[in-house]
Amino acid sequence: MQKIPVLITLNSNAYRDNEADEPVTMITYGTLSIQGEKYTVDYDETLDENLPAQHVSLILEGDSMIMNREGDYSTQMIFTRGGRYEGQYFTPYGTMELAVFCNRLKWELSENGGSIALSYQMDIGGQFAATHEMSITMFAHNG
Repeated sequence: MQKIPVLITLNSNAYRDNEADEPVTMITYGTLSIQGEKYTVDYDETLDENLPAQHVSLILEGDSMIMNREGDYSTQMIFTRGGRYEGQYFTPYGTMELAVFCNRLKWELSENGGSIALSYQMDIGGQFAATHEMSITMFAHNG
């Protein structure tokens, strides 16, 4: 398996009631692993300076992406365009039922880096929470 250091830029927006939340932009280092037609992106996410970093792993193959988030706020979400996934979101305050419906998933990755574009609706506890749009770009980084 080939493991490539990458510089990652993540841009995310959430929309509720046709209004956008504050957009989130994060730049971090991670790795891109390539094993045949399967690509894995690993990075640590720090969106709140008061919380420890959360490890995120994105596994892309075919028309699907699996997102695994570890740490105090952990979950697994599976995105397939037009598909619905139901799971759980674990927090220090308890566990919540979670569902995502993927509207768009487009990705293009190679040993040089690439991009991921994702749009999905999230429901928490059976209620609409937000529509999320995320774009991730990455470039191979040599030290």
